[in-house]
Amino acid sequence: MLRALMRNTRLPLLLLLFTAACGASSEATKEPATPASGSSSTSRDEVADATPANENILSFGWKVPCRVPVERVSEKKGKDAKMRFFVAARRMKDGKIEVRIEDTEFLVLNGQDATTPEAQEKLAPMLPLLSMPVPMIISAEGEYLEARGLDKVIEQMLATPAIARNAELTAFMAKTLRSPQMQAQIASAAGDSWNAWVGAWIGLSNSPGEVVEADDTVPAGSETIPVRLRFEHHGKAKGDDALVRVSITQTLEGEKAAQGLANLVREMAGPHFPKDMPIENIRRVTRTEAETDPRTLRPRHVRFEQTVDMTMGGKSQTTREFKDDTFDWSRAEGCR
Repeated sequence: MLRALMRNTRLPLLLLLFTAACGASSEATKEPATPASGSSSTSRDEVADATPANENILSFGWKVPCRVPVERVSEKKGKDAKMRFFVAARRMKDGKIEVRIEDTEFLVLNGQDATTPEAQEKLAPMLPLLSMPVPMIISAEGEYLEARGLDKVIEQMLATPAIARNAELTAFMAKTLRSPQMQAQIASAAGDSWNAWVGAWIGLSNSPGEVVEADDTVPAGSETIPVRLRFEHHGKAKGDDALVRVSITQTLEGEKAAQGLANLVREMAGPHFPKDMPIENIRRVTRTEAETDPRTLRPRHVRFEQTVDMTMGGKSQTTREFKDDTFDWSRAEGCR
């Protein structure tokens, strides 16, 4: 139980800190083929090899091919958005599962209708970056393994107006984004959505009322940073006795965290990070909550919330963000 909790809840830090230190913005672990069809029939080969049935353990059991619509409401740095996309999963020849986010459509952006022709024209250059359609490779047991096509994502990042208009910044960002450390962080960050929906819960207890806490570390370049984890099983989800409500809270704070993050940012940013601007204090609280089927980990609703309080160079700042995803399995294609 503790091993599953610690293994499945390690979130990347570098993109968050790189944003804080350098002012760059970011939005969140073989060739792809056409995903799920609309057929509801499945063969033995189409069924995911779920963890052996055990009603006391949360287990993965999606049947693929599968394509399910999702609606997301989010807010970051005071800017809100409402969008719609599909999560598509298909079996690969080696038994692994490829998961893609497809057909992303913004409905509302900063309180304004994003479906008008004028809004769509403005969004067009940024849509590939905002939607981040990176294929995720998942094990037959549902665990996130890797992302593919990261070179394309990096090119999209470098092409954004905020970066492309500055030749010096473009060169610096290109070097940084293509470094082995950043490549690893981007690959990890690409799996954040899947881990929130499914991966974080695999192997955890399905015992209502159970609370488990543990100390762990998260990688930060050549160092590790301590983090406190708390898993809670809140019982049956409201409105559907077949679902359960579970949550994981991560708390990262203290002197070791501040020192480790400062060293990491300096390592990545080099001369672009002033030596006289240390990270004096940081506290990051990340909470993920899911209403999900404990037998398959097909989520109905997943909410991710993060608050970061940071003092850097004598200046304090607080950033908050959330993502709220609702899955509509009644309109799913395949998945049966």
